[in-house]
Amino acid sequence: GLTLERVRRDAEALSSFEQASRLLEDAIDPQLAAGAACLRLGRFTDAVVWLDRVLKLDPKIELAWAMLVDAHASNENHDSAETAFYMAQDALDEQGAPVLIAMSGSLLTRGLVDRAVWCANEALKKDPDVQGGRLRLAGGLVATGQNQRASQILLQELREDPGNIQALLLHSDVLAESSRSNEAMICLHRVLELEPANIDAHIRGGQFAMSEGRFEEAFIAWGLVRRLHPSHPVAGLRIAQTLLSMHRPAAARPHLHEYLDSMQDSSMPDPAPEEWLHVAELFLASGEPEVCATQLQQLLLTLEDGHPLKVKSLRLLAVALFANDKIDNGASVSRKVLRLEPTCIASMHNLALASMKSNRFRSAWGWVRRGLRQDPLDNDLRRLRSRLIWESIGTFCTQLSKRIVGKQK
Repeated sequence: GLTLERVRRDAEALSSFEQASRLLEDAIDPQLAAGAACLRLGRFTDAVVWLDRVLKLDPKIELAWAMLVDAHASNENHDSAETAFYMAQDALDEQGAPVLIAMSGSLLTRGLVDRAVWCANEALKKDPDVQGGRLRLAGGLVATGQNQRASQILLQELREDPGNIQALLLHSDVLAESSRSNEAMICLHRVLELEPANIDAHIRGGQFAMSEGRFEEAFIAWGLVRRLHPSHPVAGLRIAQTLLSMHRPAAARPHLHEYLDSMQDSSMPDPAPEEWLHVAELFLASGEPEVCATQLQQLLLTLEDGHPLKVKSLRLLAVALFANDKIDNGASVSRKVLRLEPTCIASMHNLALASMKSNRFRSAWGWVRRGLRQDPLDNDLRRLRSRLIWESIGTFCTQLSKRIVGKQK
């Protein structure tokens, strides 16, 4: 089992550890090794079972407590992680660095950054070389915006271990947040030299490329994420976004529909309203206003009048209806927006445009004037005003020519 563990064949190693624990029921080492293997394999519930067995045999094993906290936290059971932390305090003669580092990770995941940084600092005071200590502290510092100090800690870690994948990934985050995207990409390339299939590096590469407007690079990166992790929750959506940014709406549509199907999967948690709105915007950009309108109508049924997304959703719905040639419906929604937000210039612009399409130029003039009273420098309304002036001149010239022809007859 230990030989297989050293060559990273964790599933086979776990099988050996399980067999050893069956033969030696009271032996701690194979059960502890089985718990560690389950942690590496992402089998967190199984890890908890093995580690509980170890601690029943000997509650003084600090490493078992640290791994138990990690297992509960990785399983998103943070209350149990905190309970295990306090049980470790009672069981151990002195709280050691590994348990503090494990607790720091749980706190950081929950956004309790100050407590996470405190735990990491205390752990490093007890043992400056504790495994993962500097990384946990750097992660907490990044979360509190202390990027310079985090960078110093990470550089120290990388000087001692240039191939530390987690340090390279975290340092790439720090560099990207400091607008040093080229250096961040160098860190990611180093990770991919060491682990070509490292999905976290590909995800970050896609994110950095999108933020820099390098959409072809982003498309390739998110495509690799999709290949490595076919069920990745947002890879398909990111691919659609990059395709839309490259002006390839037809290629983006299948990815959007696939993502929409996953959002509507009843076995998954309900998406947030912000996500529904974002996807609706992408459908509109891809040239599918009907799908956009359908999603927005469903979303609006769930939003109260005072919800901050209510007006934005109605505005987008009006645009989708106009794009789908449902002029009267779009105008009705725009008027509803104005009842909720009387100064909405975008809705006045849409109503003016709808009036022009219906040849109701007097109404269009009214909406343009109302909008320009709110913002005399609005370019869209000024362009509409120019169009209306030319329409008026054209109408006058047509009528004048008809009168002249009539008199000549």
